[in-house]
Amino acid sequence: MKILLVSPSGSDLYAKVGTQLPPLGLLYIAAFARNGGHYVEVIDLSVDKNALSRIHLKRFDVVGISADTPRYPAALKIAKKVKEAGIPVIMGGYHVTFLDKDALDTGLVDYIVRGEGEEIFLKLINALDNRSELKVIDGISYLDNGRIVRNKSASLPDILDDFPYPARNLLPIEKYKGKIVGVPLANMITSRGCPYDCNFCSSTKFSGMKWRFRSVESIADEMEVLYHKYGYRAFAFMDDNFTLRKNRVMEFADEVEKRGLRNIIWYCFSRVDILARNEDMVKRMAEVGAFQIFLGLESVNHNALKDYGKRIEFEQQMKAIRLIRKYKMRVHGSFIIGNINETEKQALETIEWAKNINPEVTQFSVLTPYPGTALYNQVEREKRFLHKKWELYDALHPTITLDHLRPEDVTRLLIKAYQSVYLQPKRFYKKKKTRPVKIKRSKLFGLSSMVRPVSFFLTFKKEMNRTAALYQFNSER
Repeated sequence: MKILLVSPSGSDLYAKVGTQLPPLGLLYIAAFARNGGHYVEVIDLSVDKNALSRIHLKRFDVVGISADTPRYPAALKIAKKVKEAGIPVIMGGYHVTFLDKDALDTGLVDYIVRGEGEEIFLKLINALDNRSELKVIDGISYLDNGRIVRNKSASLPDILDDFPYPARNLLPIEKYKGKIVGVPLANMITSRGCPYDCNFCSSTKFSGMKWRFRSVESIADEMEVLYHKYGYRAFAFMDDNFTLRKNRVMEFADEVEKRGLRNIIWYCFSRVDILARNEDMVKRMAEVGAFQIFLGLESVNHNALKDYGKRIEFEQQMKAIRLIRKYKMRVHGSFIIGNINETEKQALETIEWAKNINPEVTQFSVLTPYPGTALYNQVEREKRFLHKKWELYDALHPTITLDHLRPEDVTRLLIKAYQSVYLQPKRFYKKKKTRPVKIKRSKLFGLSSMVRPVSFFLTFKKEMNRTAALYQFNSER
C-alpha cells in the first residue's frame, strides 16, 4: 500500500522558541510499515506548514494521522481534507487512544490505533491491503454499521532491540532546530513504560507500568549512526525515566566510552528520588556527557506532591538538584500551577522556590487533565471541566475549576512565574557553573544565550495574548 503519515502542527510554546524535534513515534510507525513492504511518505506540519497542500492525496491508499490532545482539532481538520479526497483515515496517539469513540463519531476517522502503534498499524494496513478480517487485530477501534467495535487491547512489545530505527530519512532533518546550548540535538527513545503512575500523566495507561528497555548496545548503535552519518553531538533521551535502573545507566556509560563517542552531551528525564540515592550514578553520567537532566519538581508543597502521586519529598528534590550541580550539569526544572485545592499563597511559594533554585531551564505548566489520566477521571466525576477546547489543553491555559483560584488567577500566576524567573537579573550575569562544552557551536551562541531569557518571556507573552480570544473566562463561582 501507499501510505502517507502526517504529524499535525500545534501551538506549542517550546516549538516556537526553537526546540522542534522530529516526531519519533510516527517515524517508528513509518519504519515498521516500510519494512513490511509498503511505500511510505511522512510530513510534519510543525516544520512545513504548507506540506499537505503540495501533496496529491489520491496517490495514497491510506493516510495515518497522529493526535495528542492539543493537536487533536488540527488532526481532525487534516482528516476532513483526506476524507474529501476519498481516502481512508487511520488515527493514533494519546488522545484518540482514550477517546476513540469521540473521534469515530466525527465521521472523519475510519480506524483508531490504540496505544503503542507500530505493530498494530502494520497489521491493520496489511489487513486492509488483503481485505481480511479486522476483528482479529488487537488494539484497534472502528465503526461497524454505526456501532463502535473496540477490539481487545494489544500486548505491548517486550523486545525493543528488534525495532528498526525511526525512519528519519523520510523527513528534512535539517529543518529541526532543537539544540542544547547551541548544539543541534537528536532525539531518541530507549525505553517505554513507567511504574510510577502520576495522576496527571497518561504514560502508564498508554505504555503500561512495566518498564521495557533497549540494551545499551542497541542505544549506542543508534547513537553511532546519528554521530557519524548525521554529525550529531548532542542527544536527548525522551524516555519517561532514563535512569530507572542504575545498572543499565552504568553499563551505558561504559559502552559510550568503549565506542569512543567523545565530545558529546546528552539530556534525559529522571526522578529526584532516584538521583538522591545514587550519587555514584550521577557522577558517572556526568563523566560520559550528561549535560542536562529534566526533573519533575512540580511543587514545594507536600500536599500538592501527594495529590499528584509523585511519591517524592522536599529533601529529595533539593539533594537531586545539589548533586546535578555538584557534577557541573544543568537542571531542567518543571513546575505545576493550579492544583485543584491550591491557594494563591501556595502557588506563590512554588514560584519563589523556583526563582531561588533557578534551574538553568525552568518550565511552568498549568495542571491539565489529559484523557487517560486519573486526573481526567476525577475532573469528569466532579464536573470540574471549564471547557473541552482541546487546542487549549497545552498546559498553558486553565481548563478546570479549582477550589480557590479562578481561571484568570491561574493565568496571572503563570505569567508571574515566567516573569519572576526569566527576567530576574541573575539570569543574565550569574557565573556559569556547568562544565564547558568542547563542541563547535554557532558564533552567535554567546549573544543568543544572553538574550534568550527575554526572548523566551516575550514569546510566551505573545502566545498567551494570541490565544486569549479563544477562551472567555467565566468569573462566576
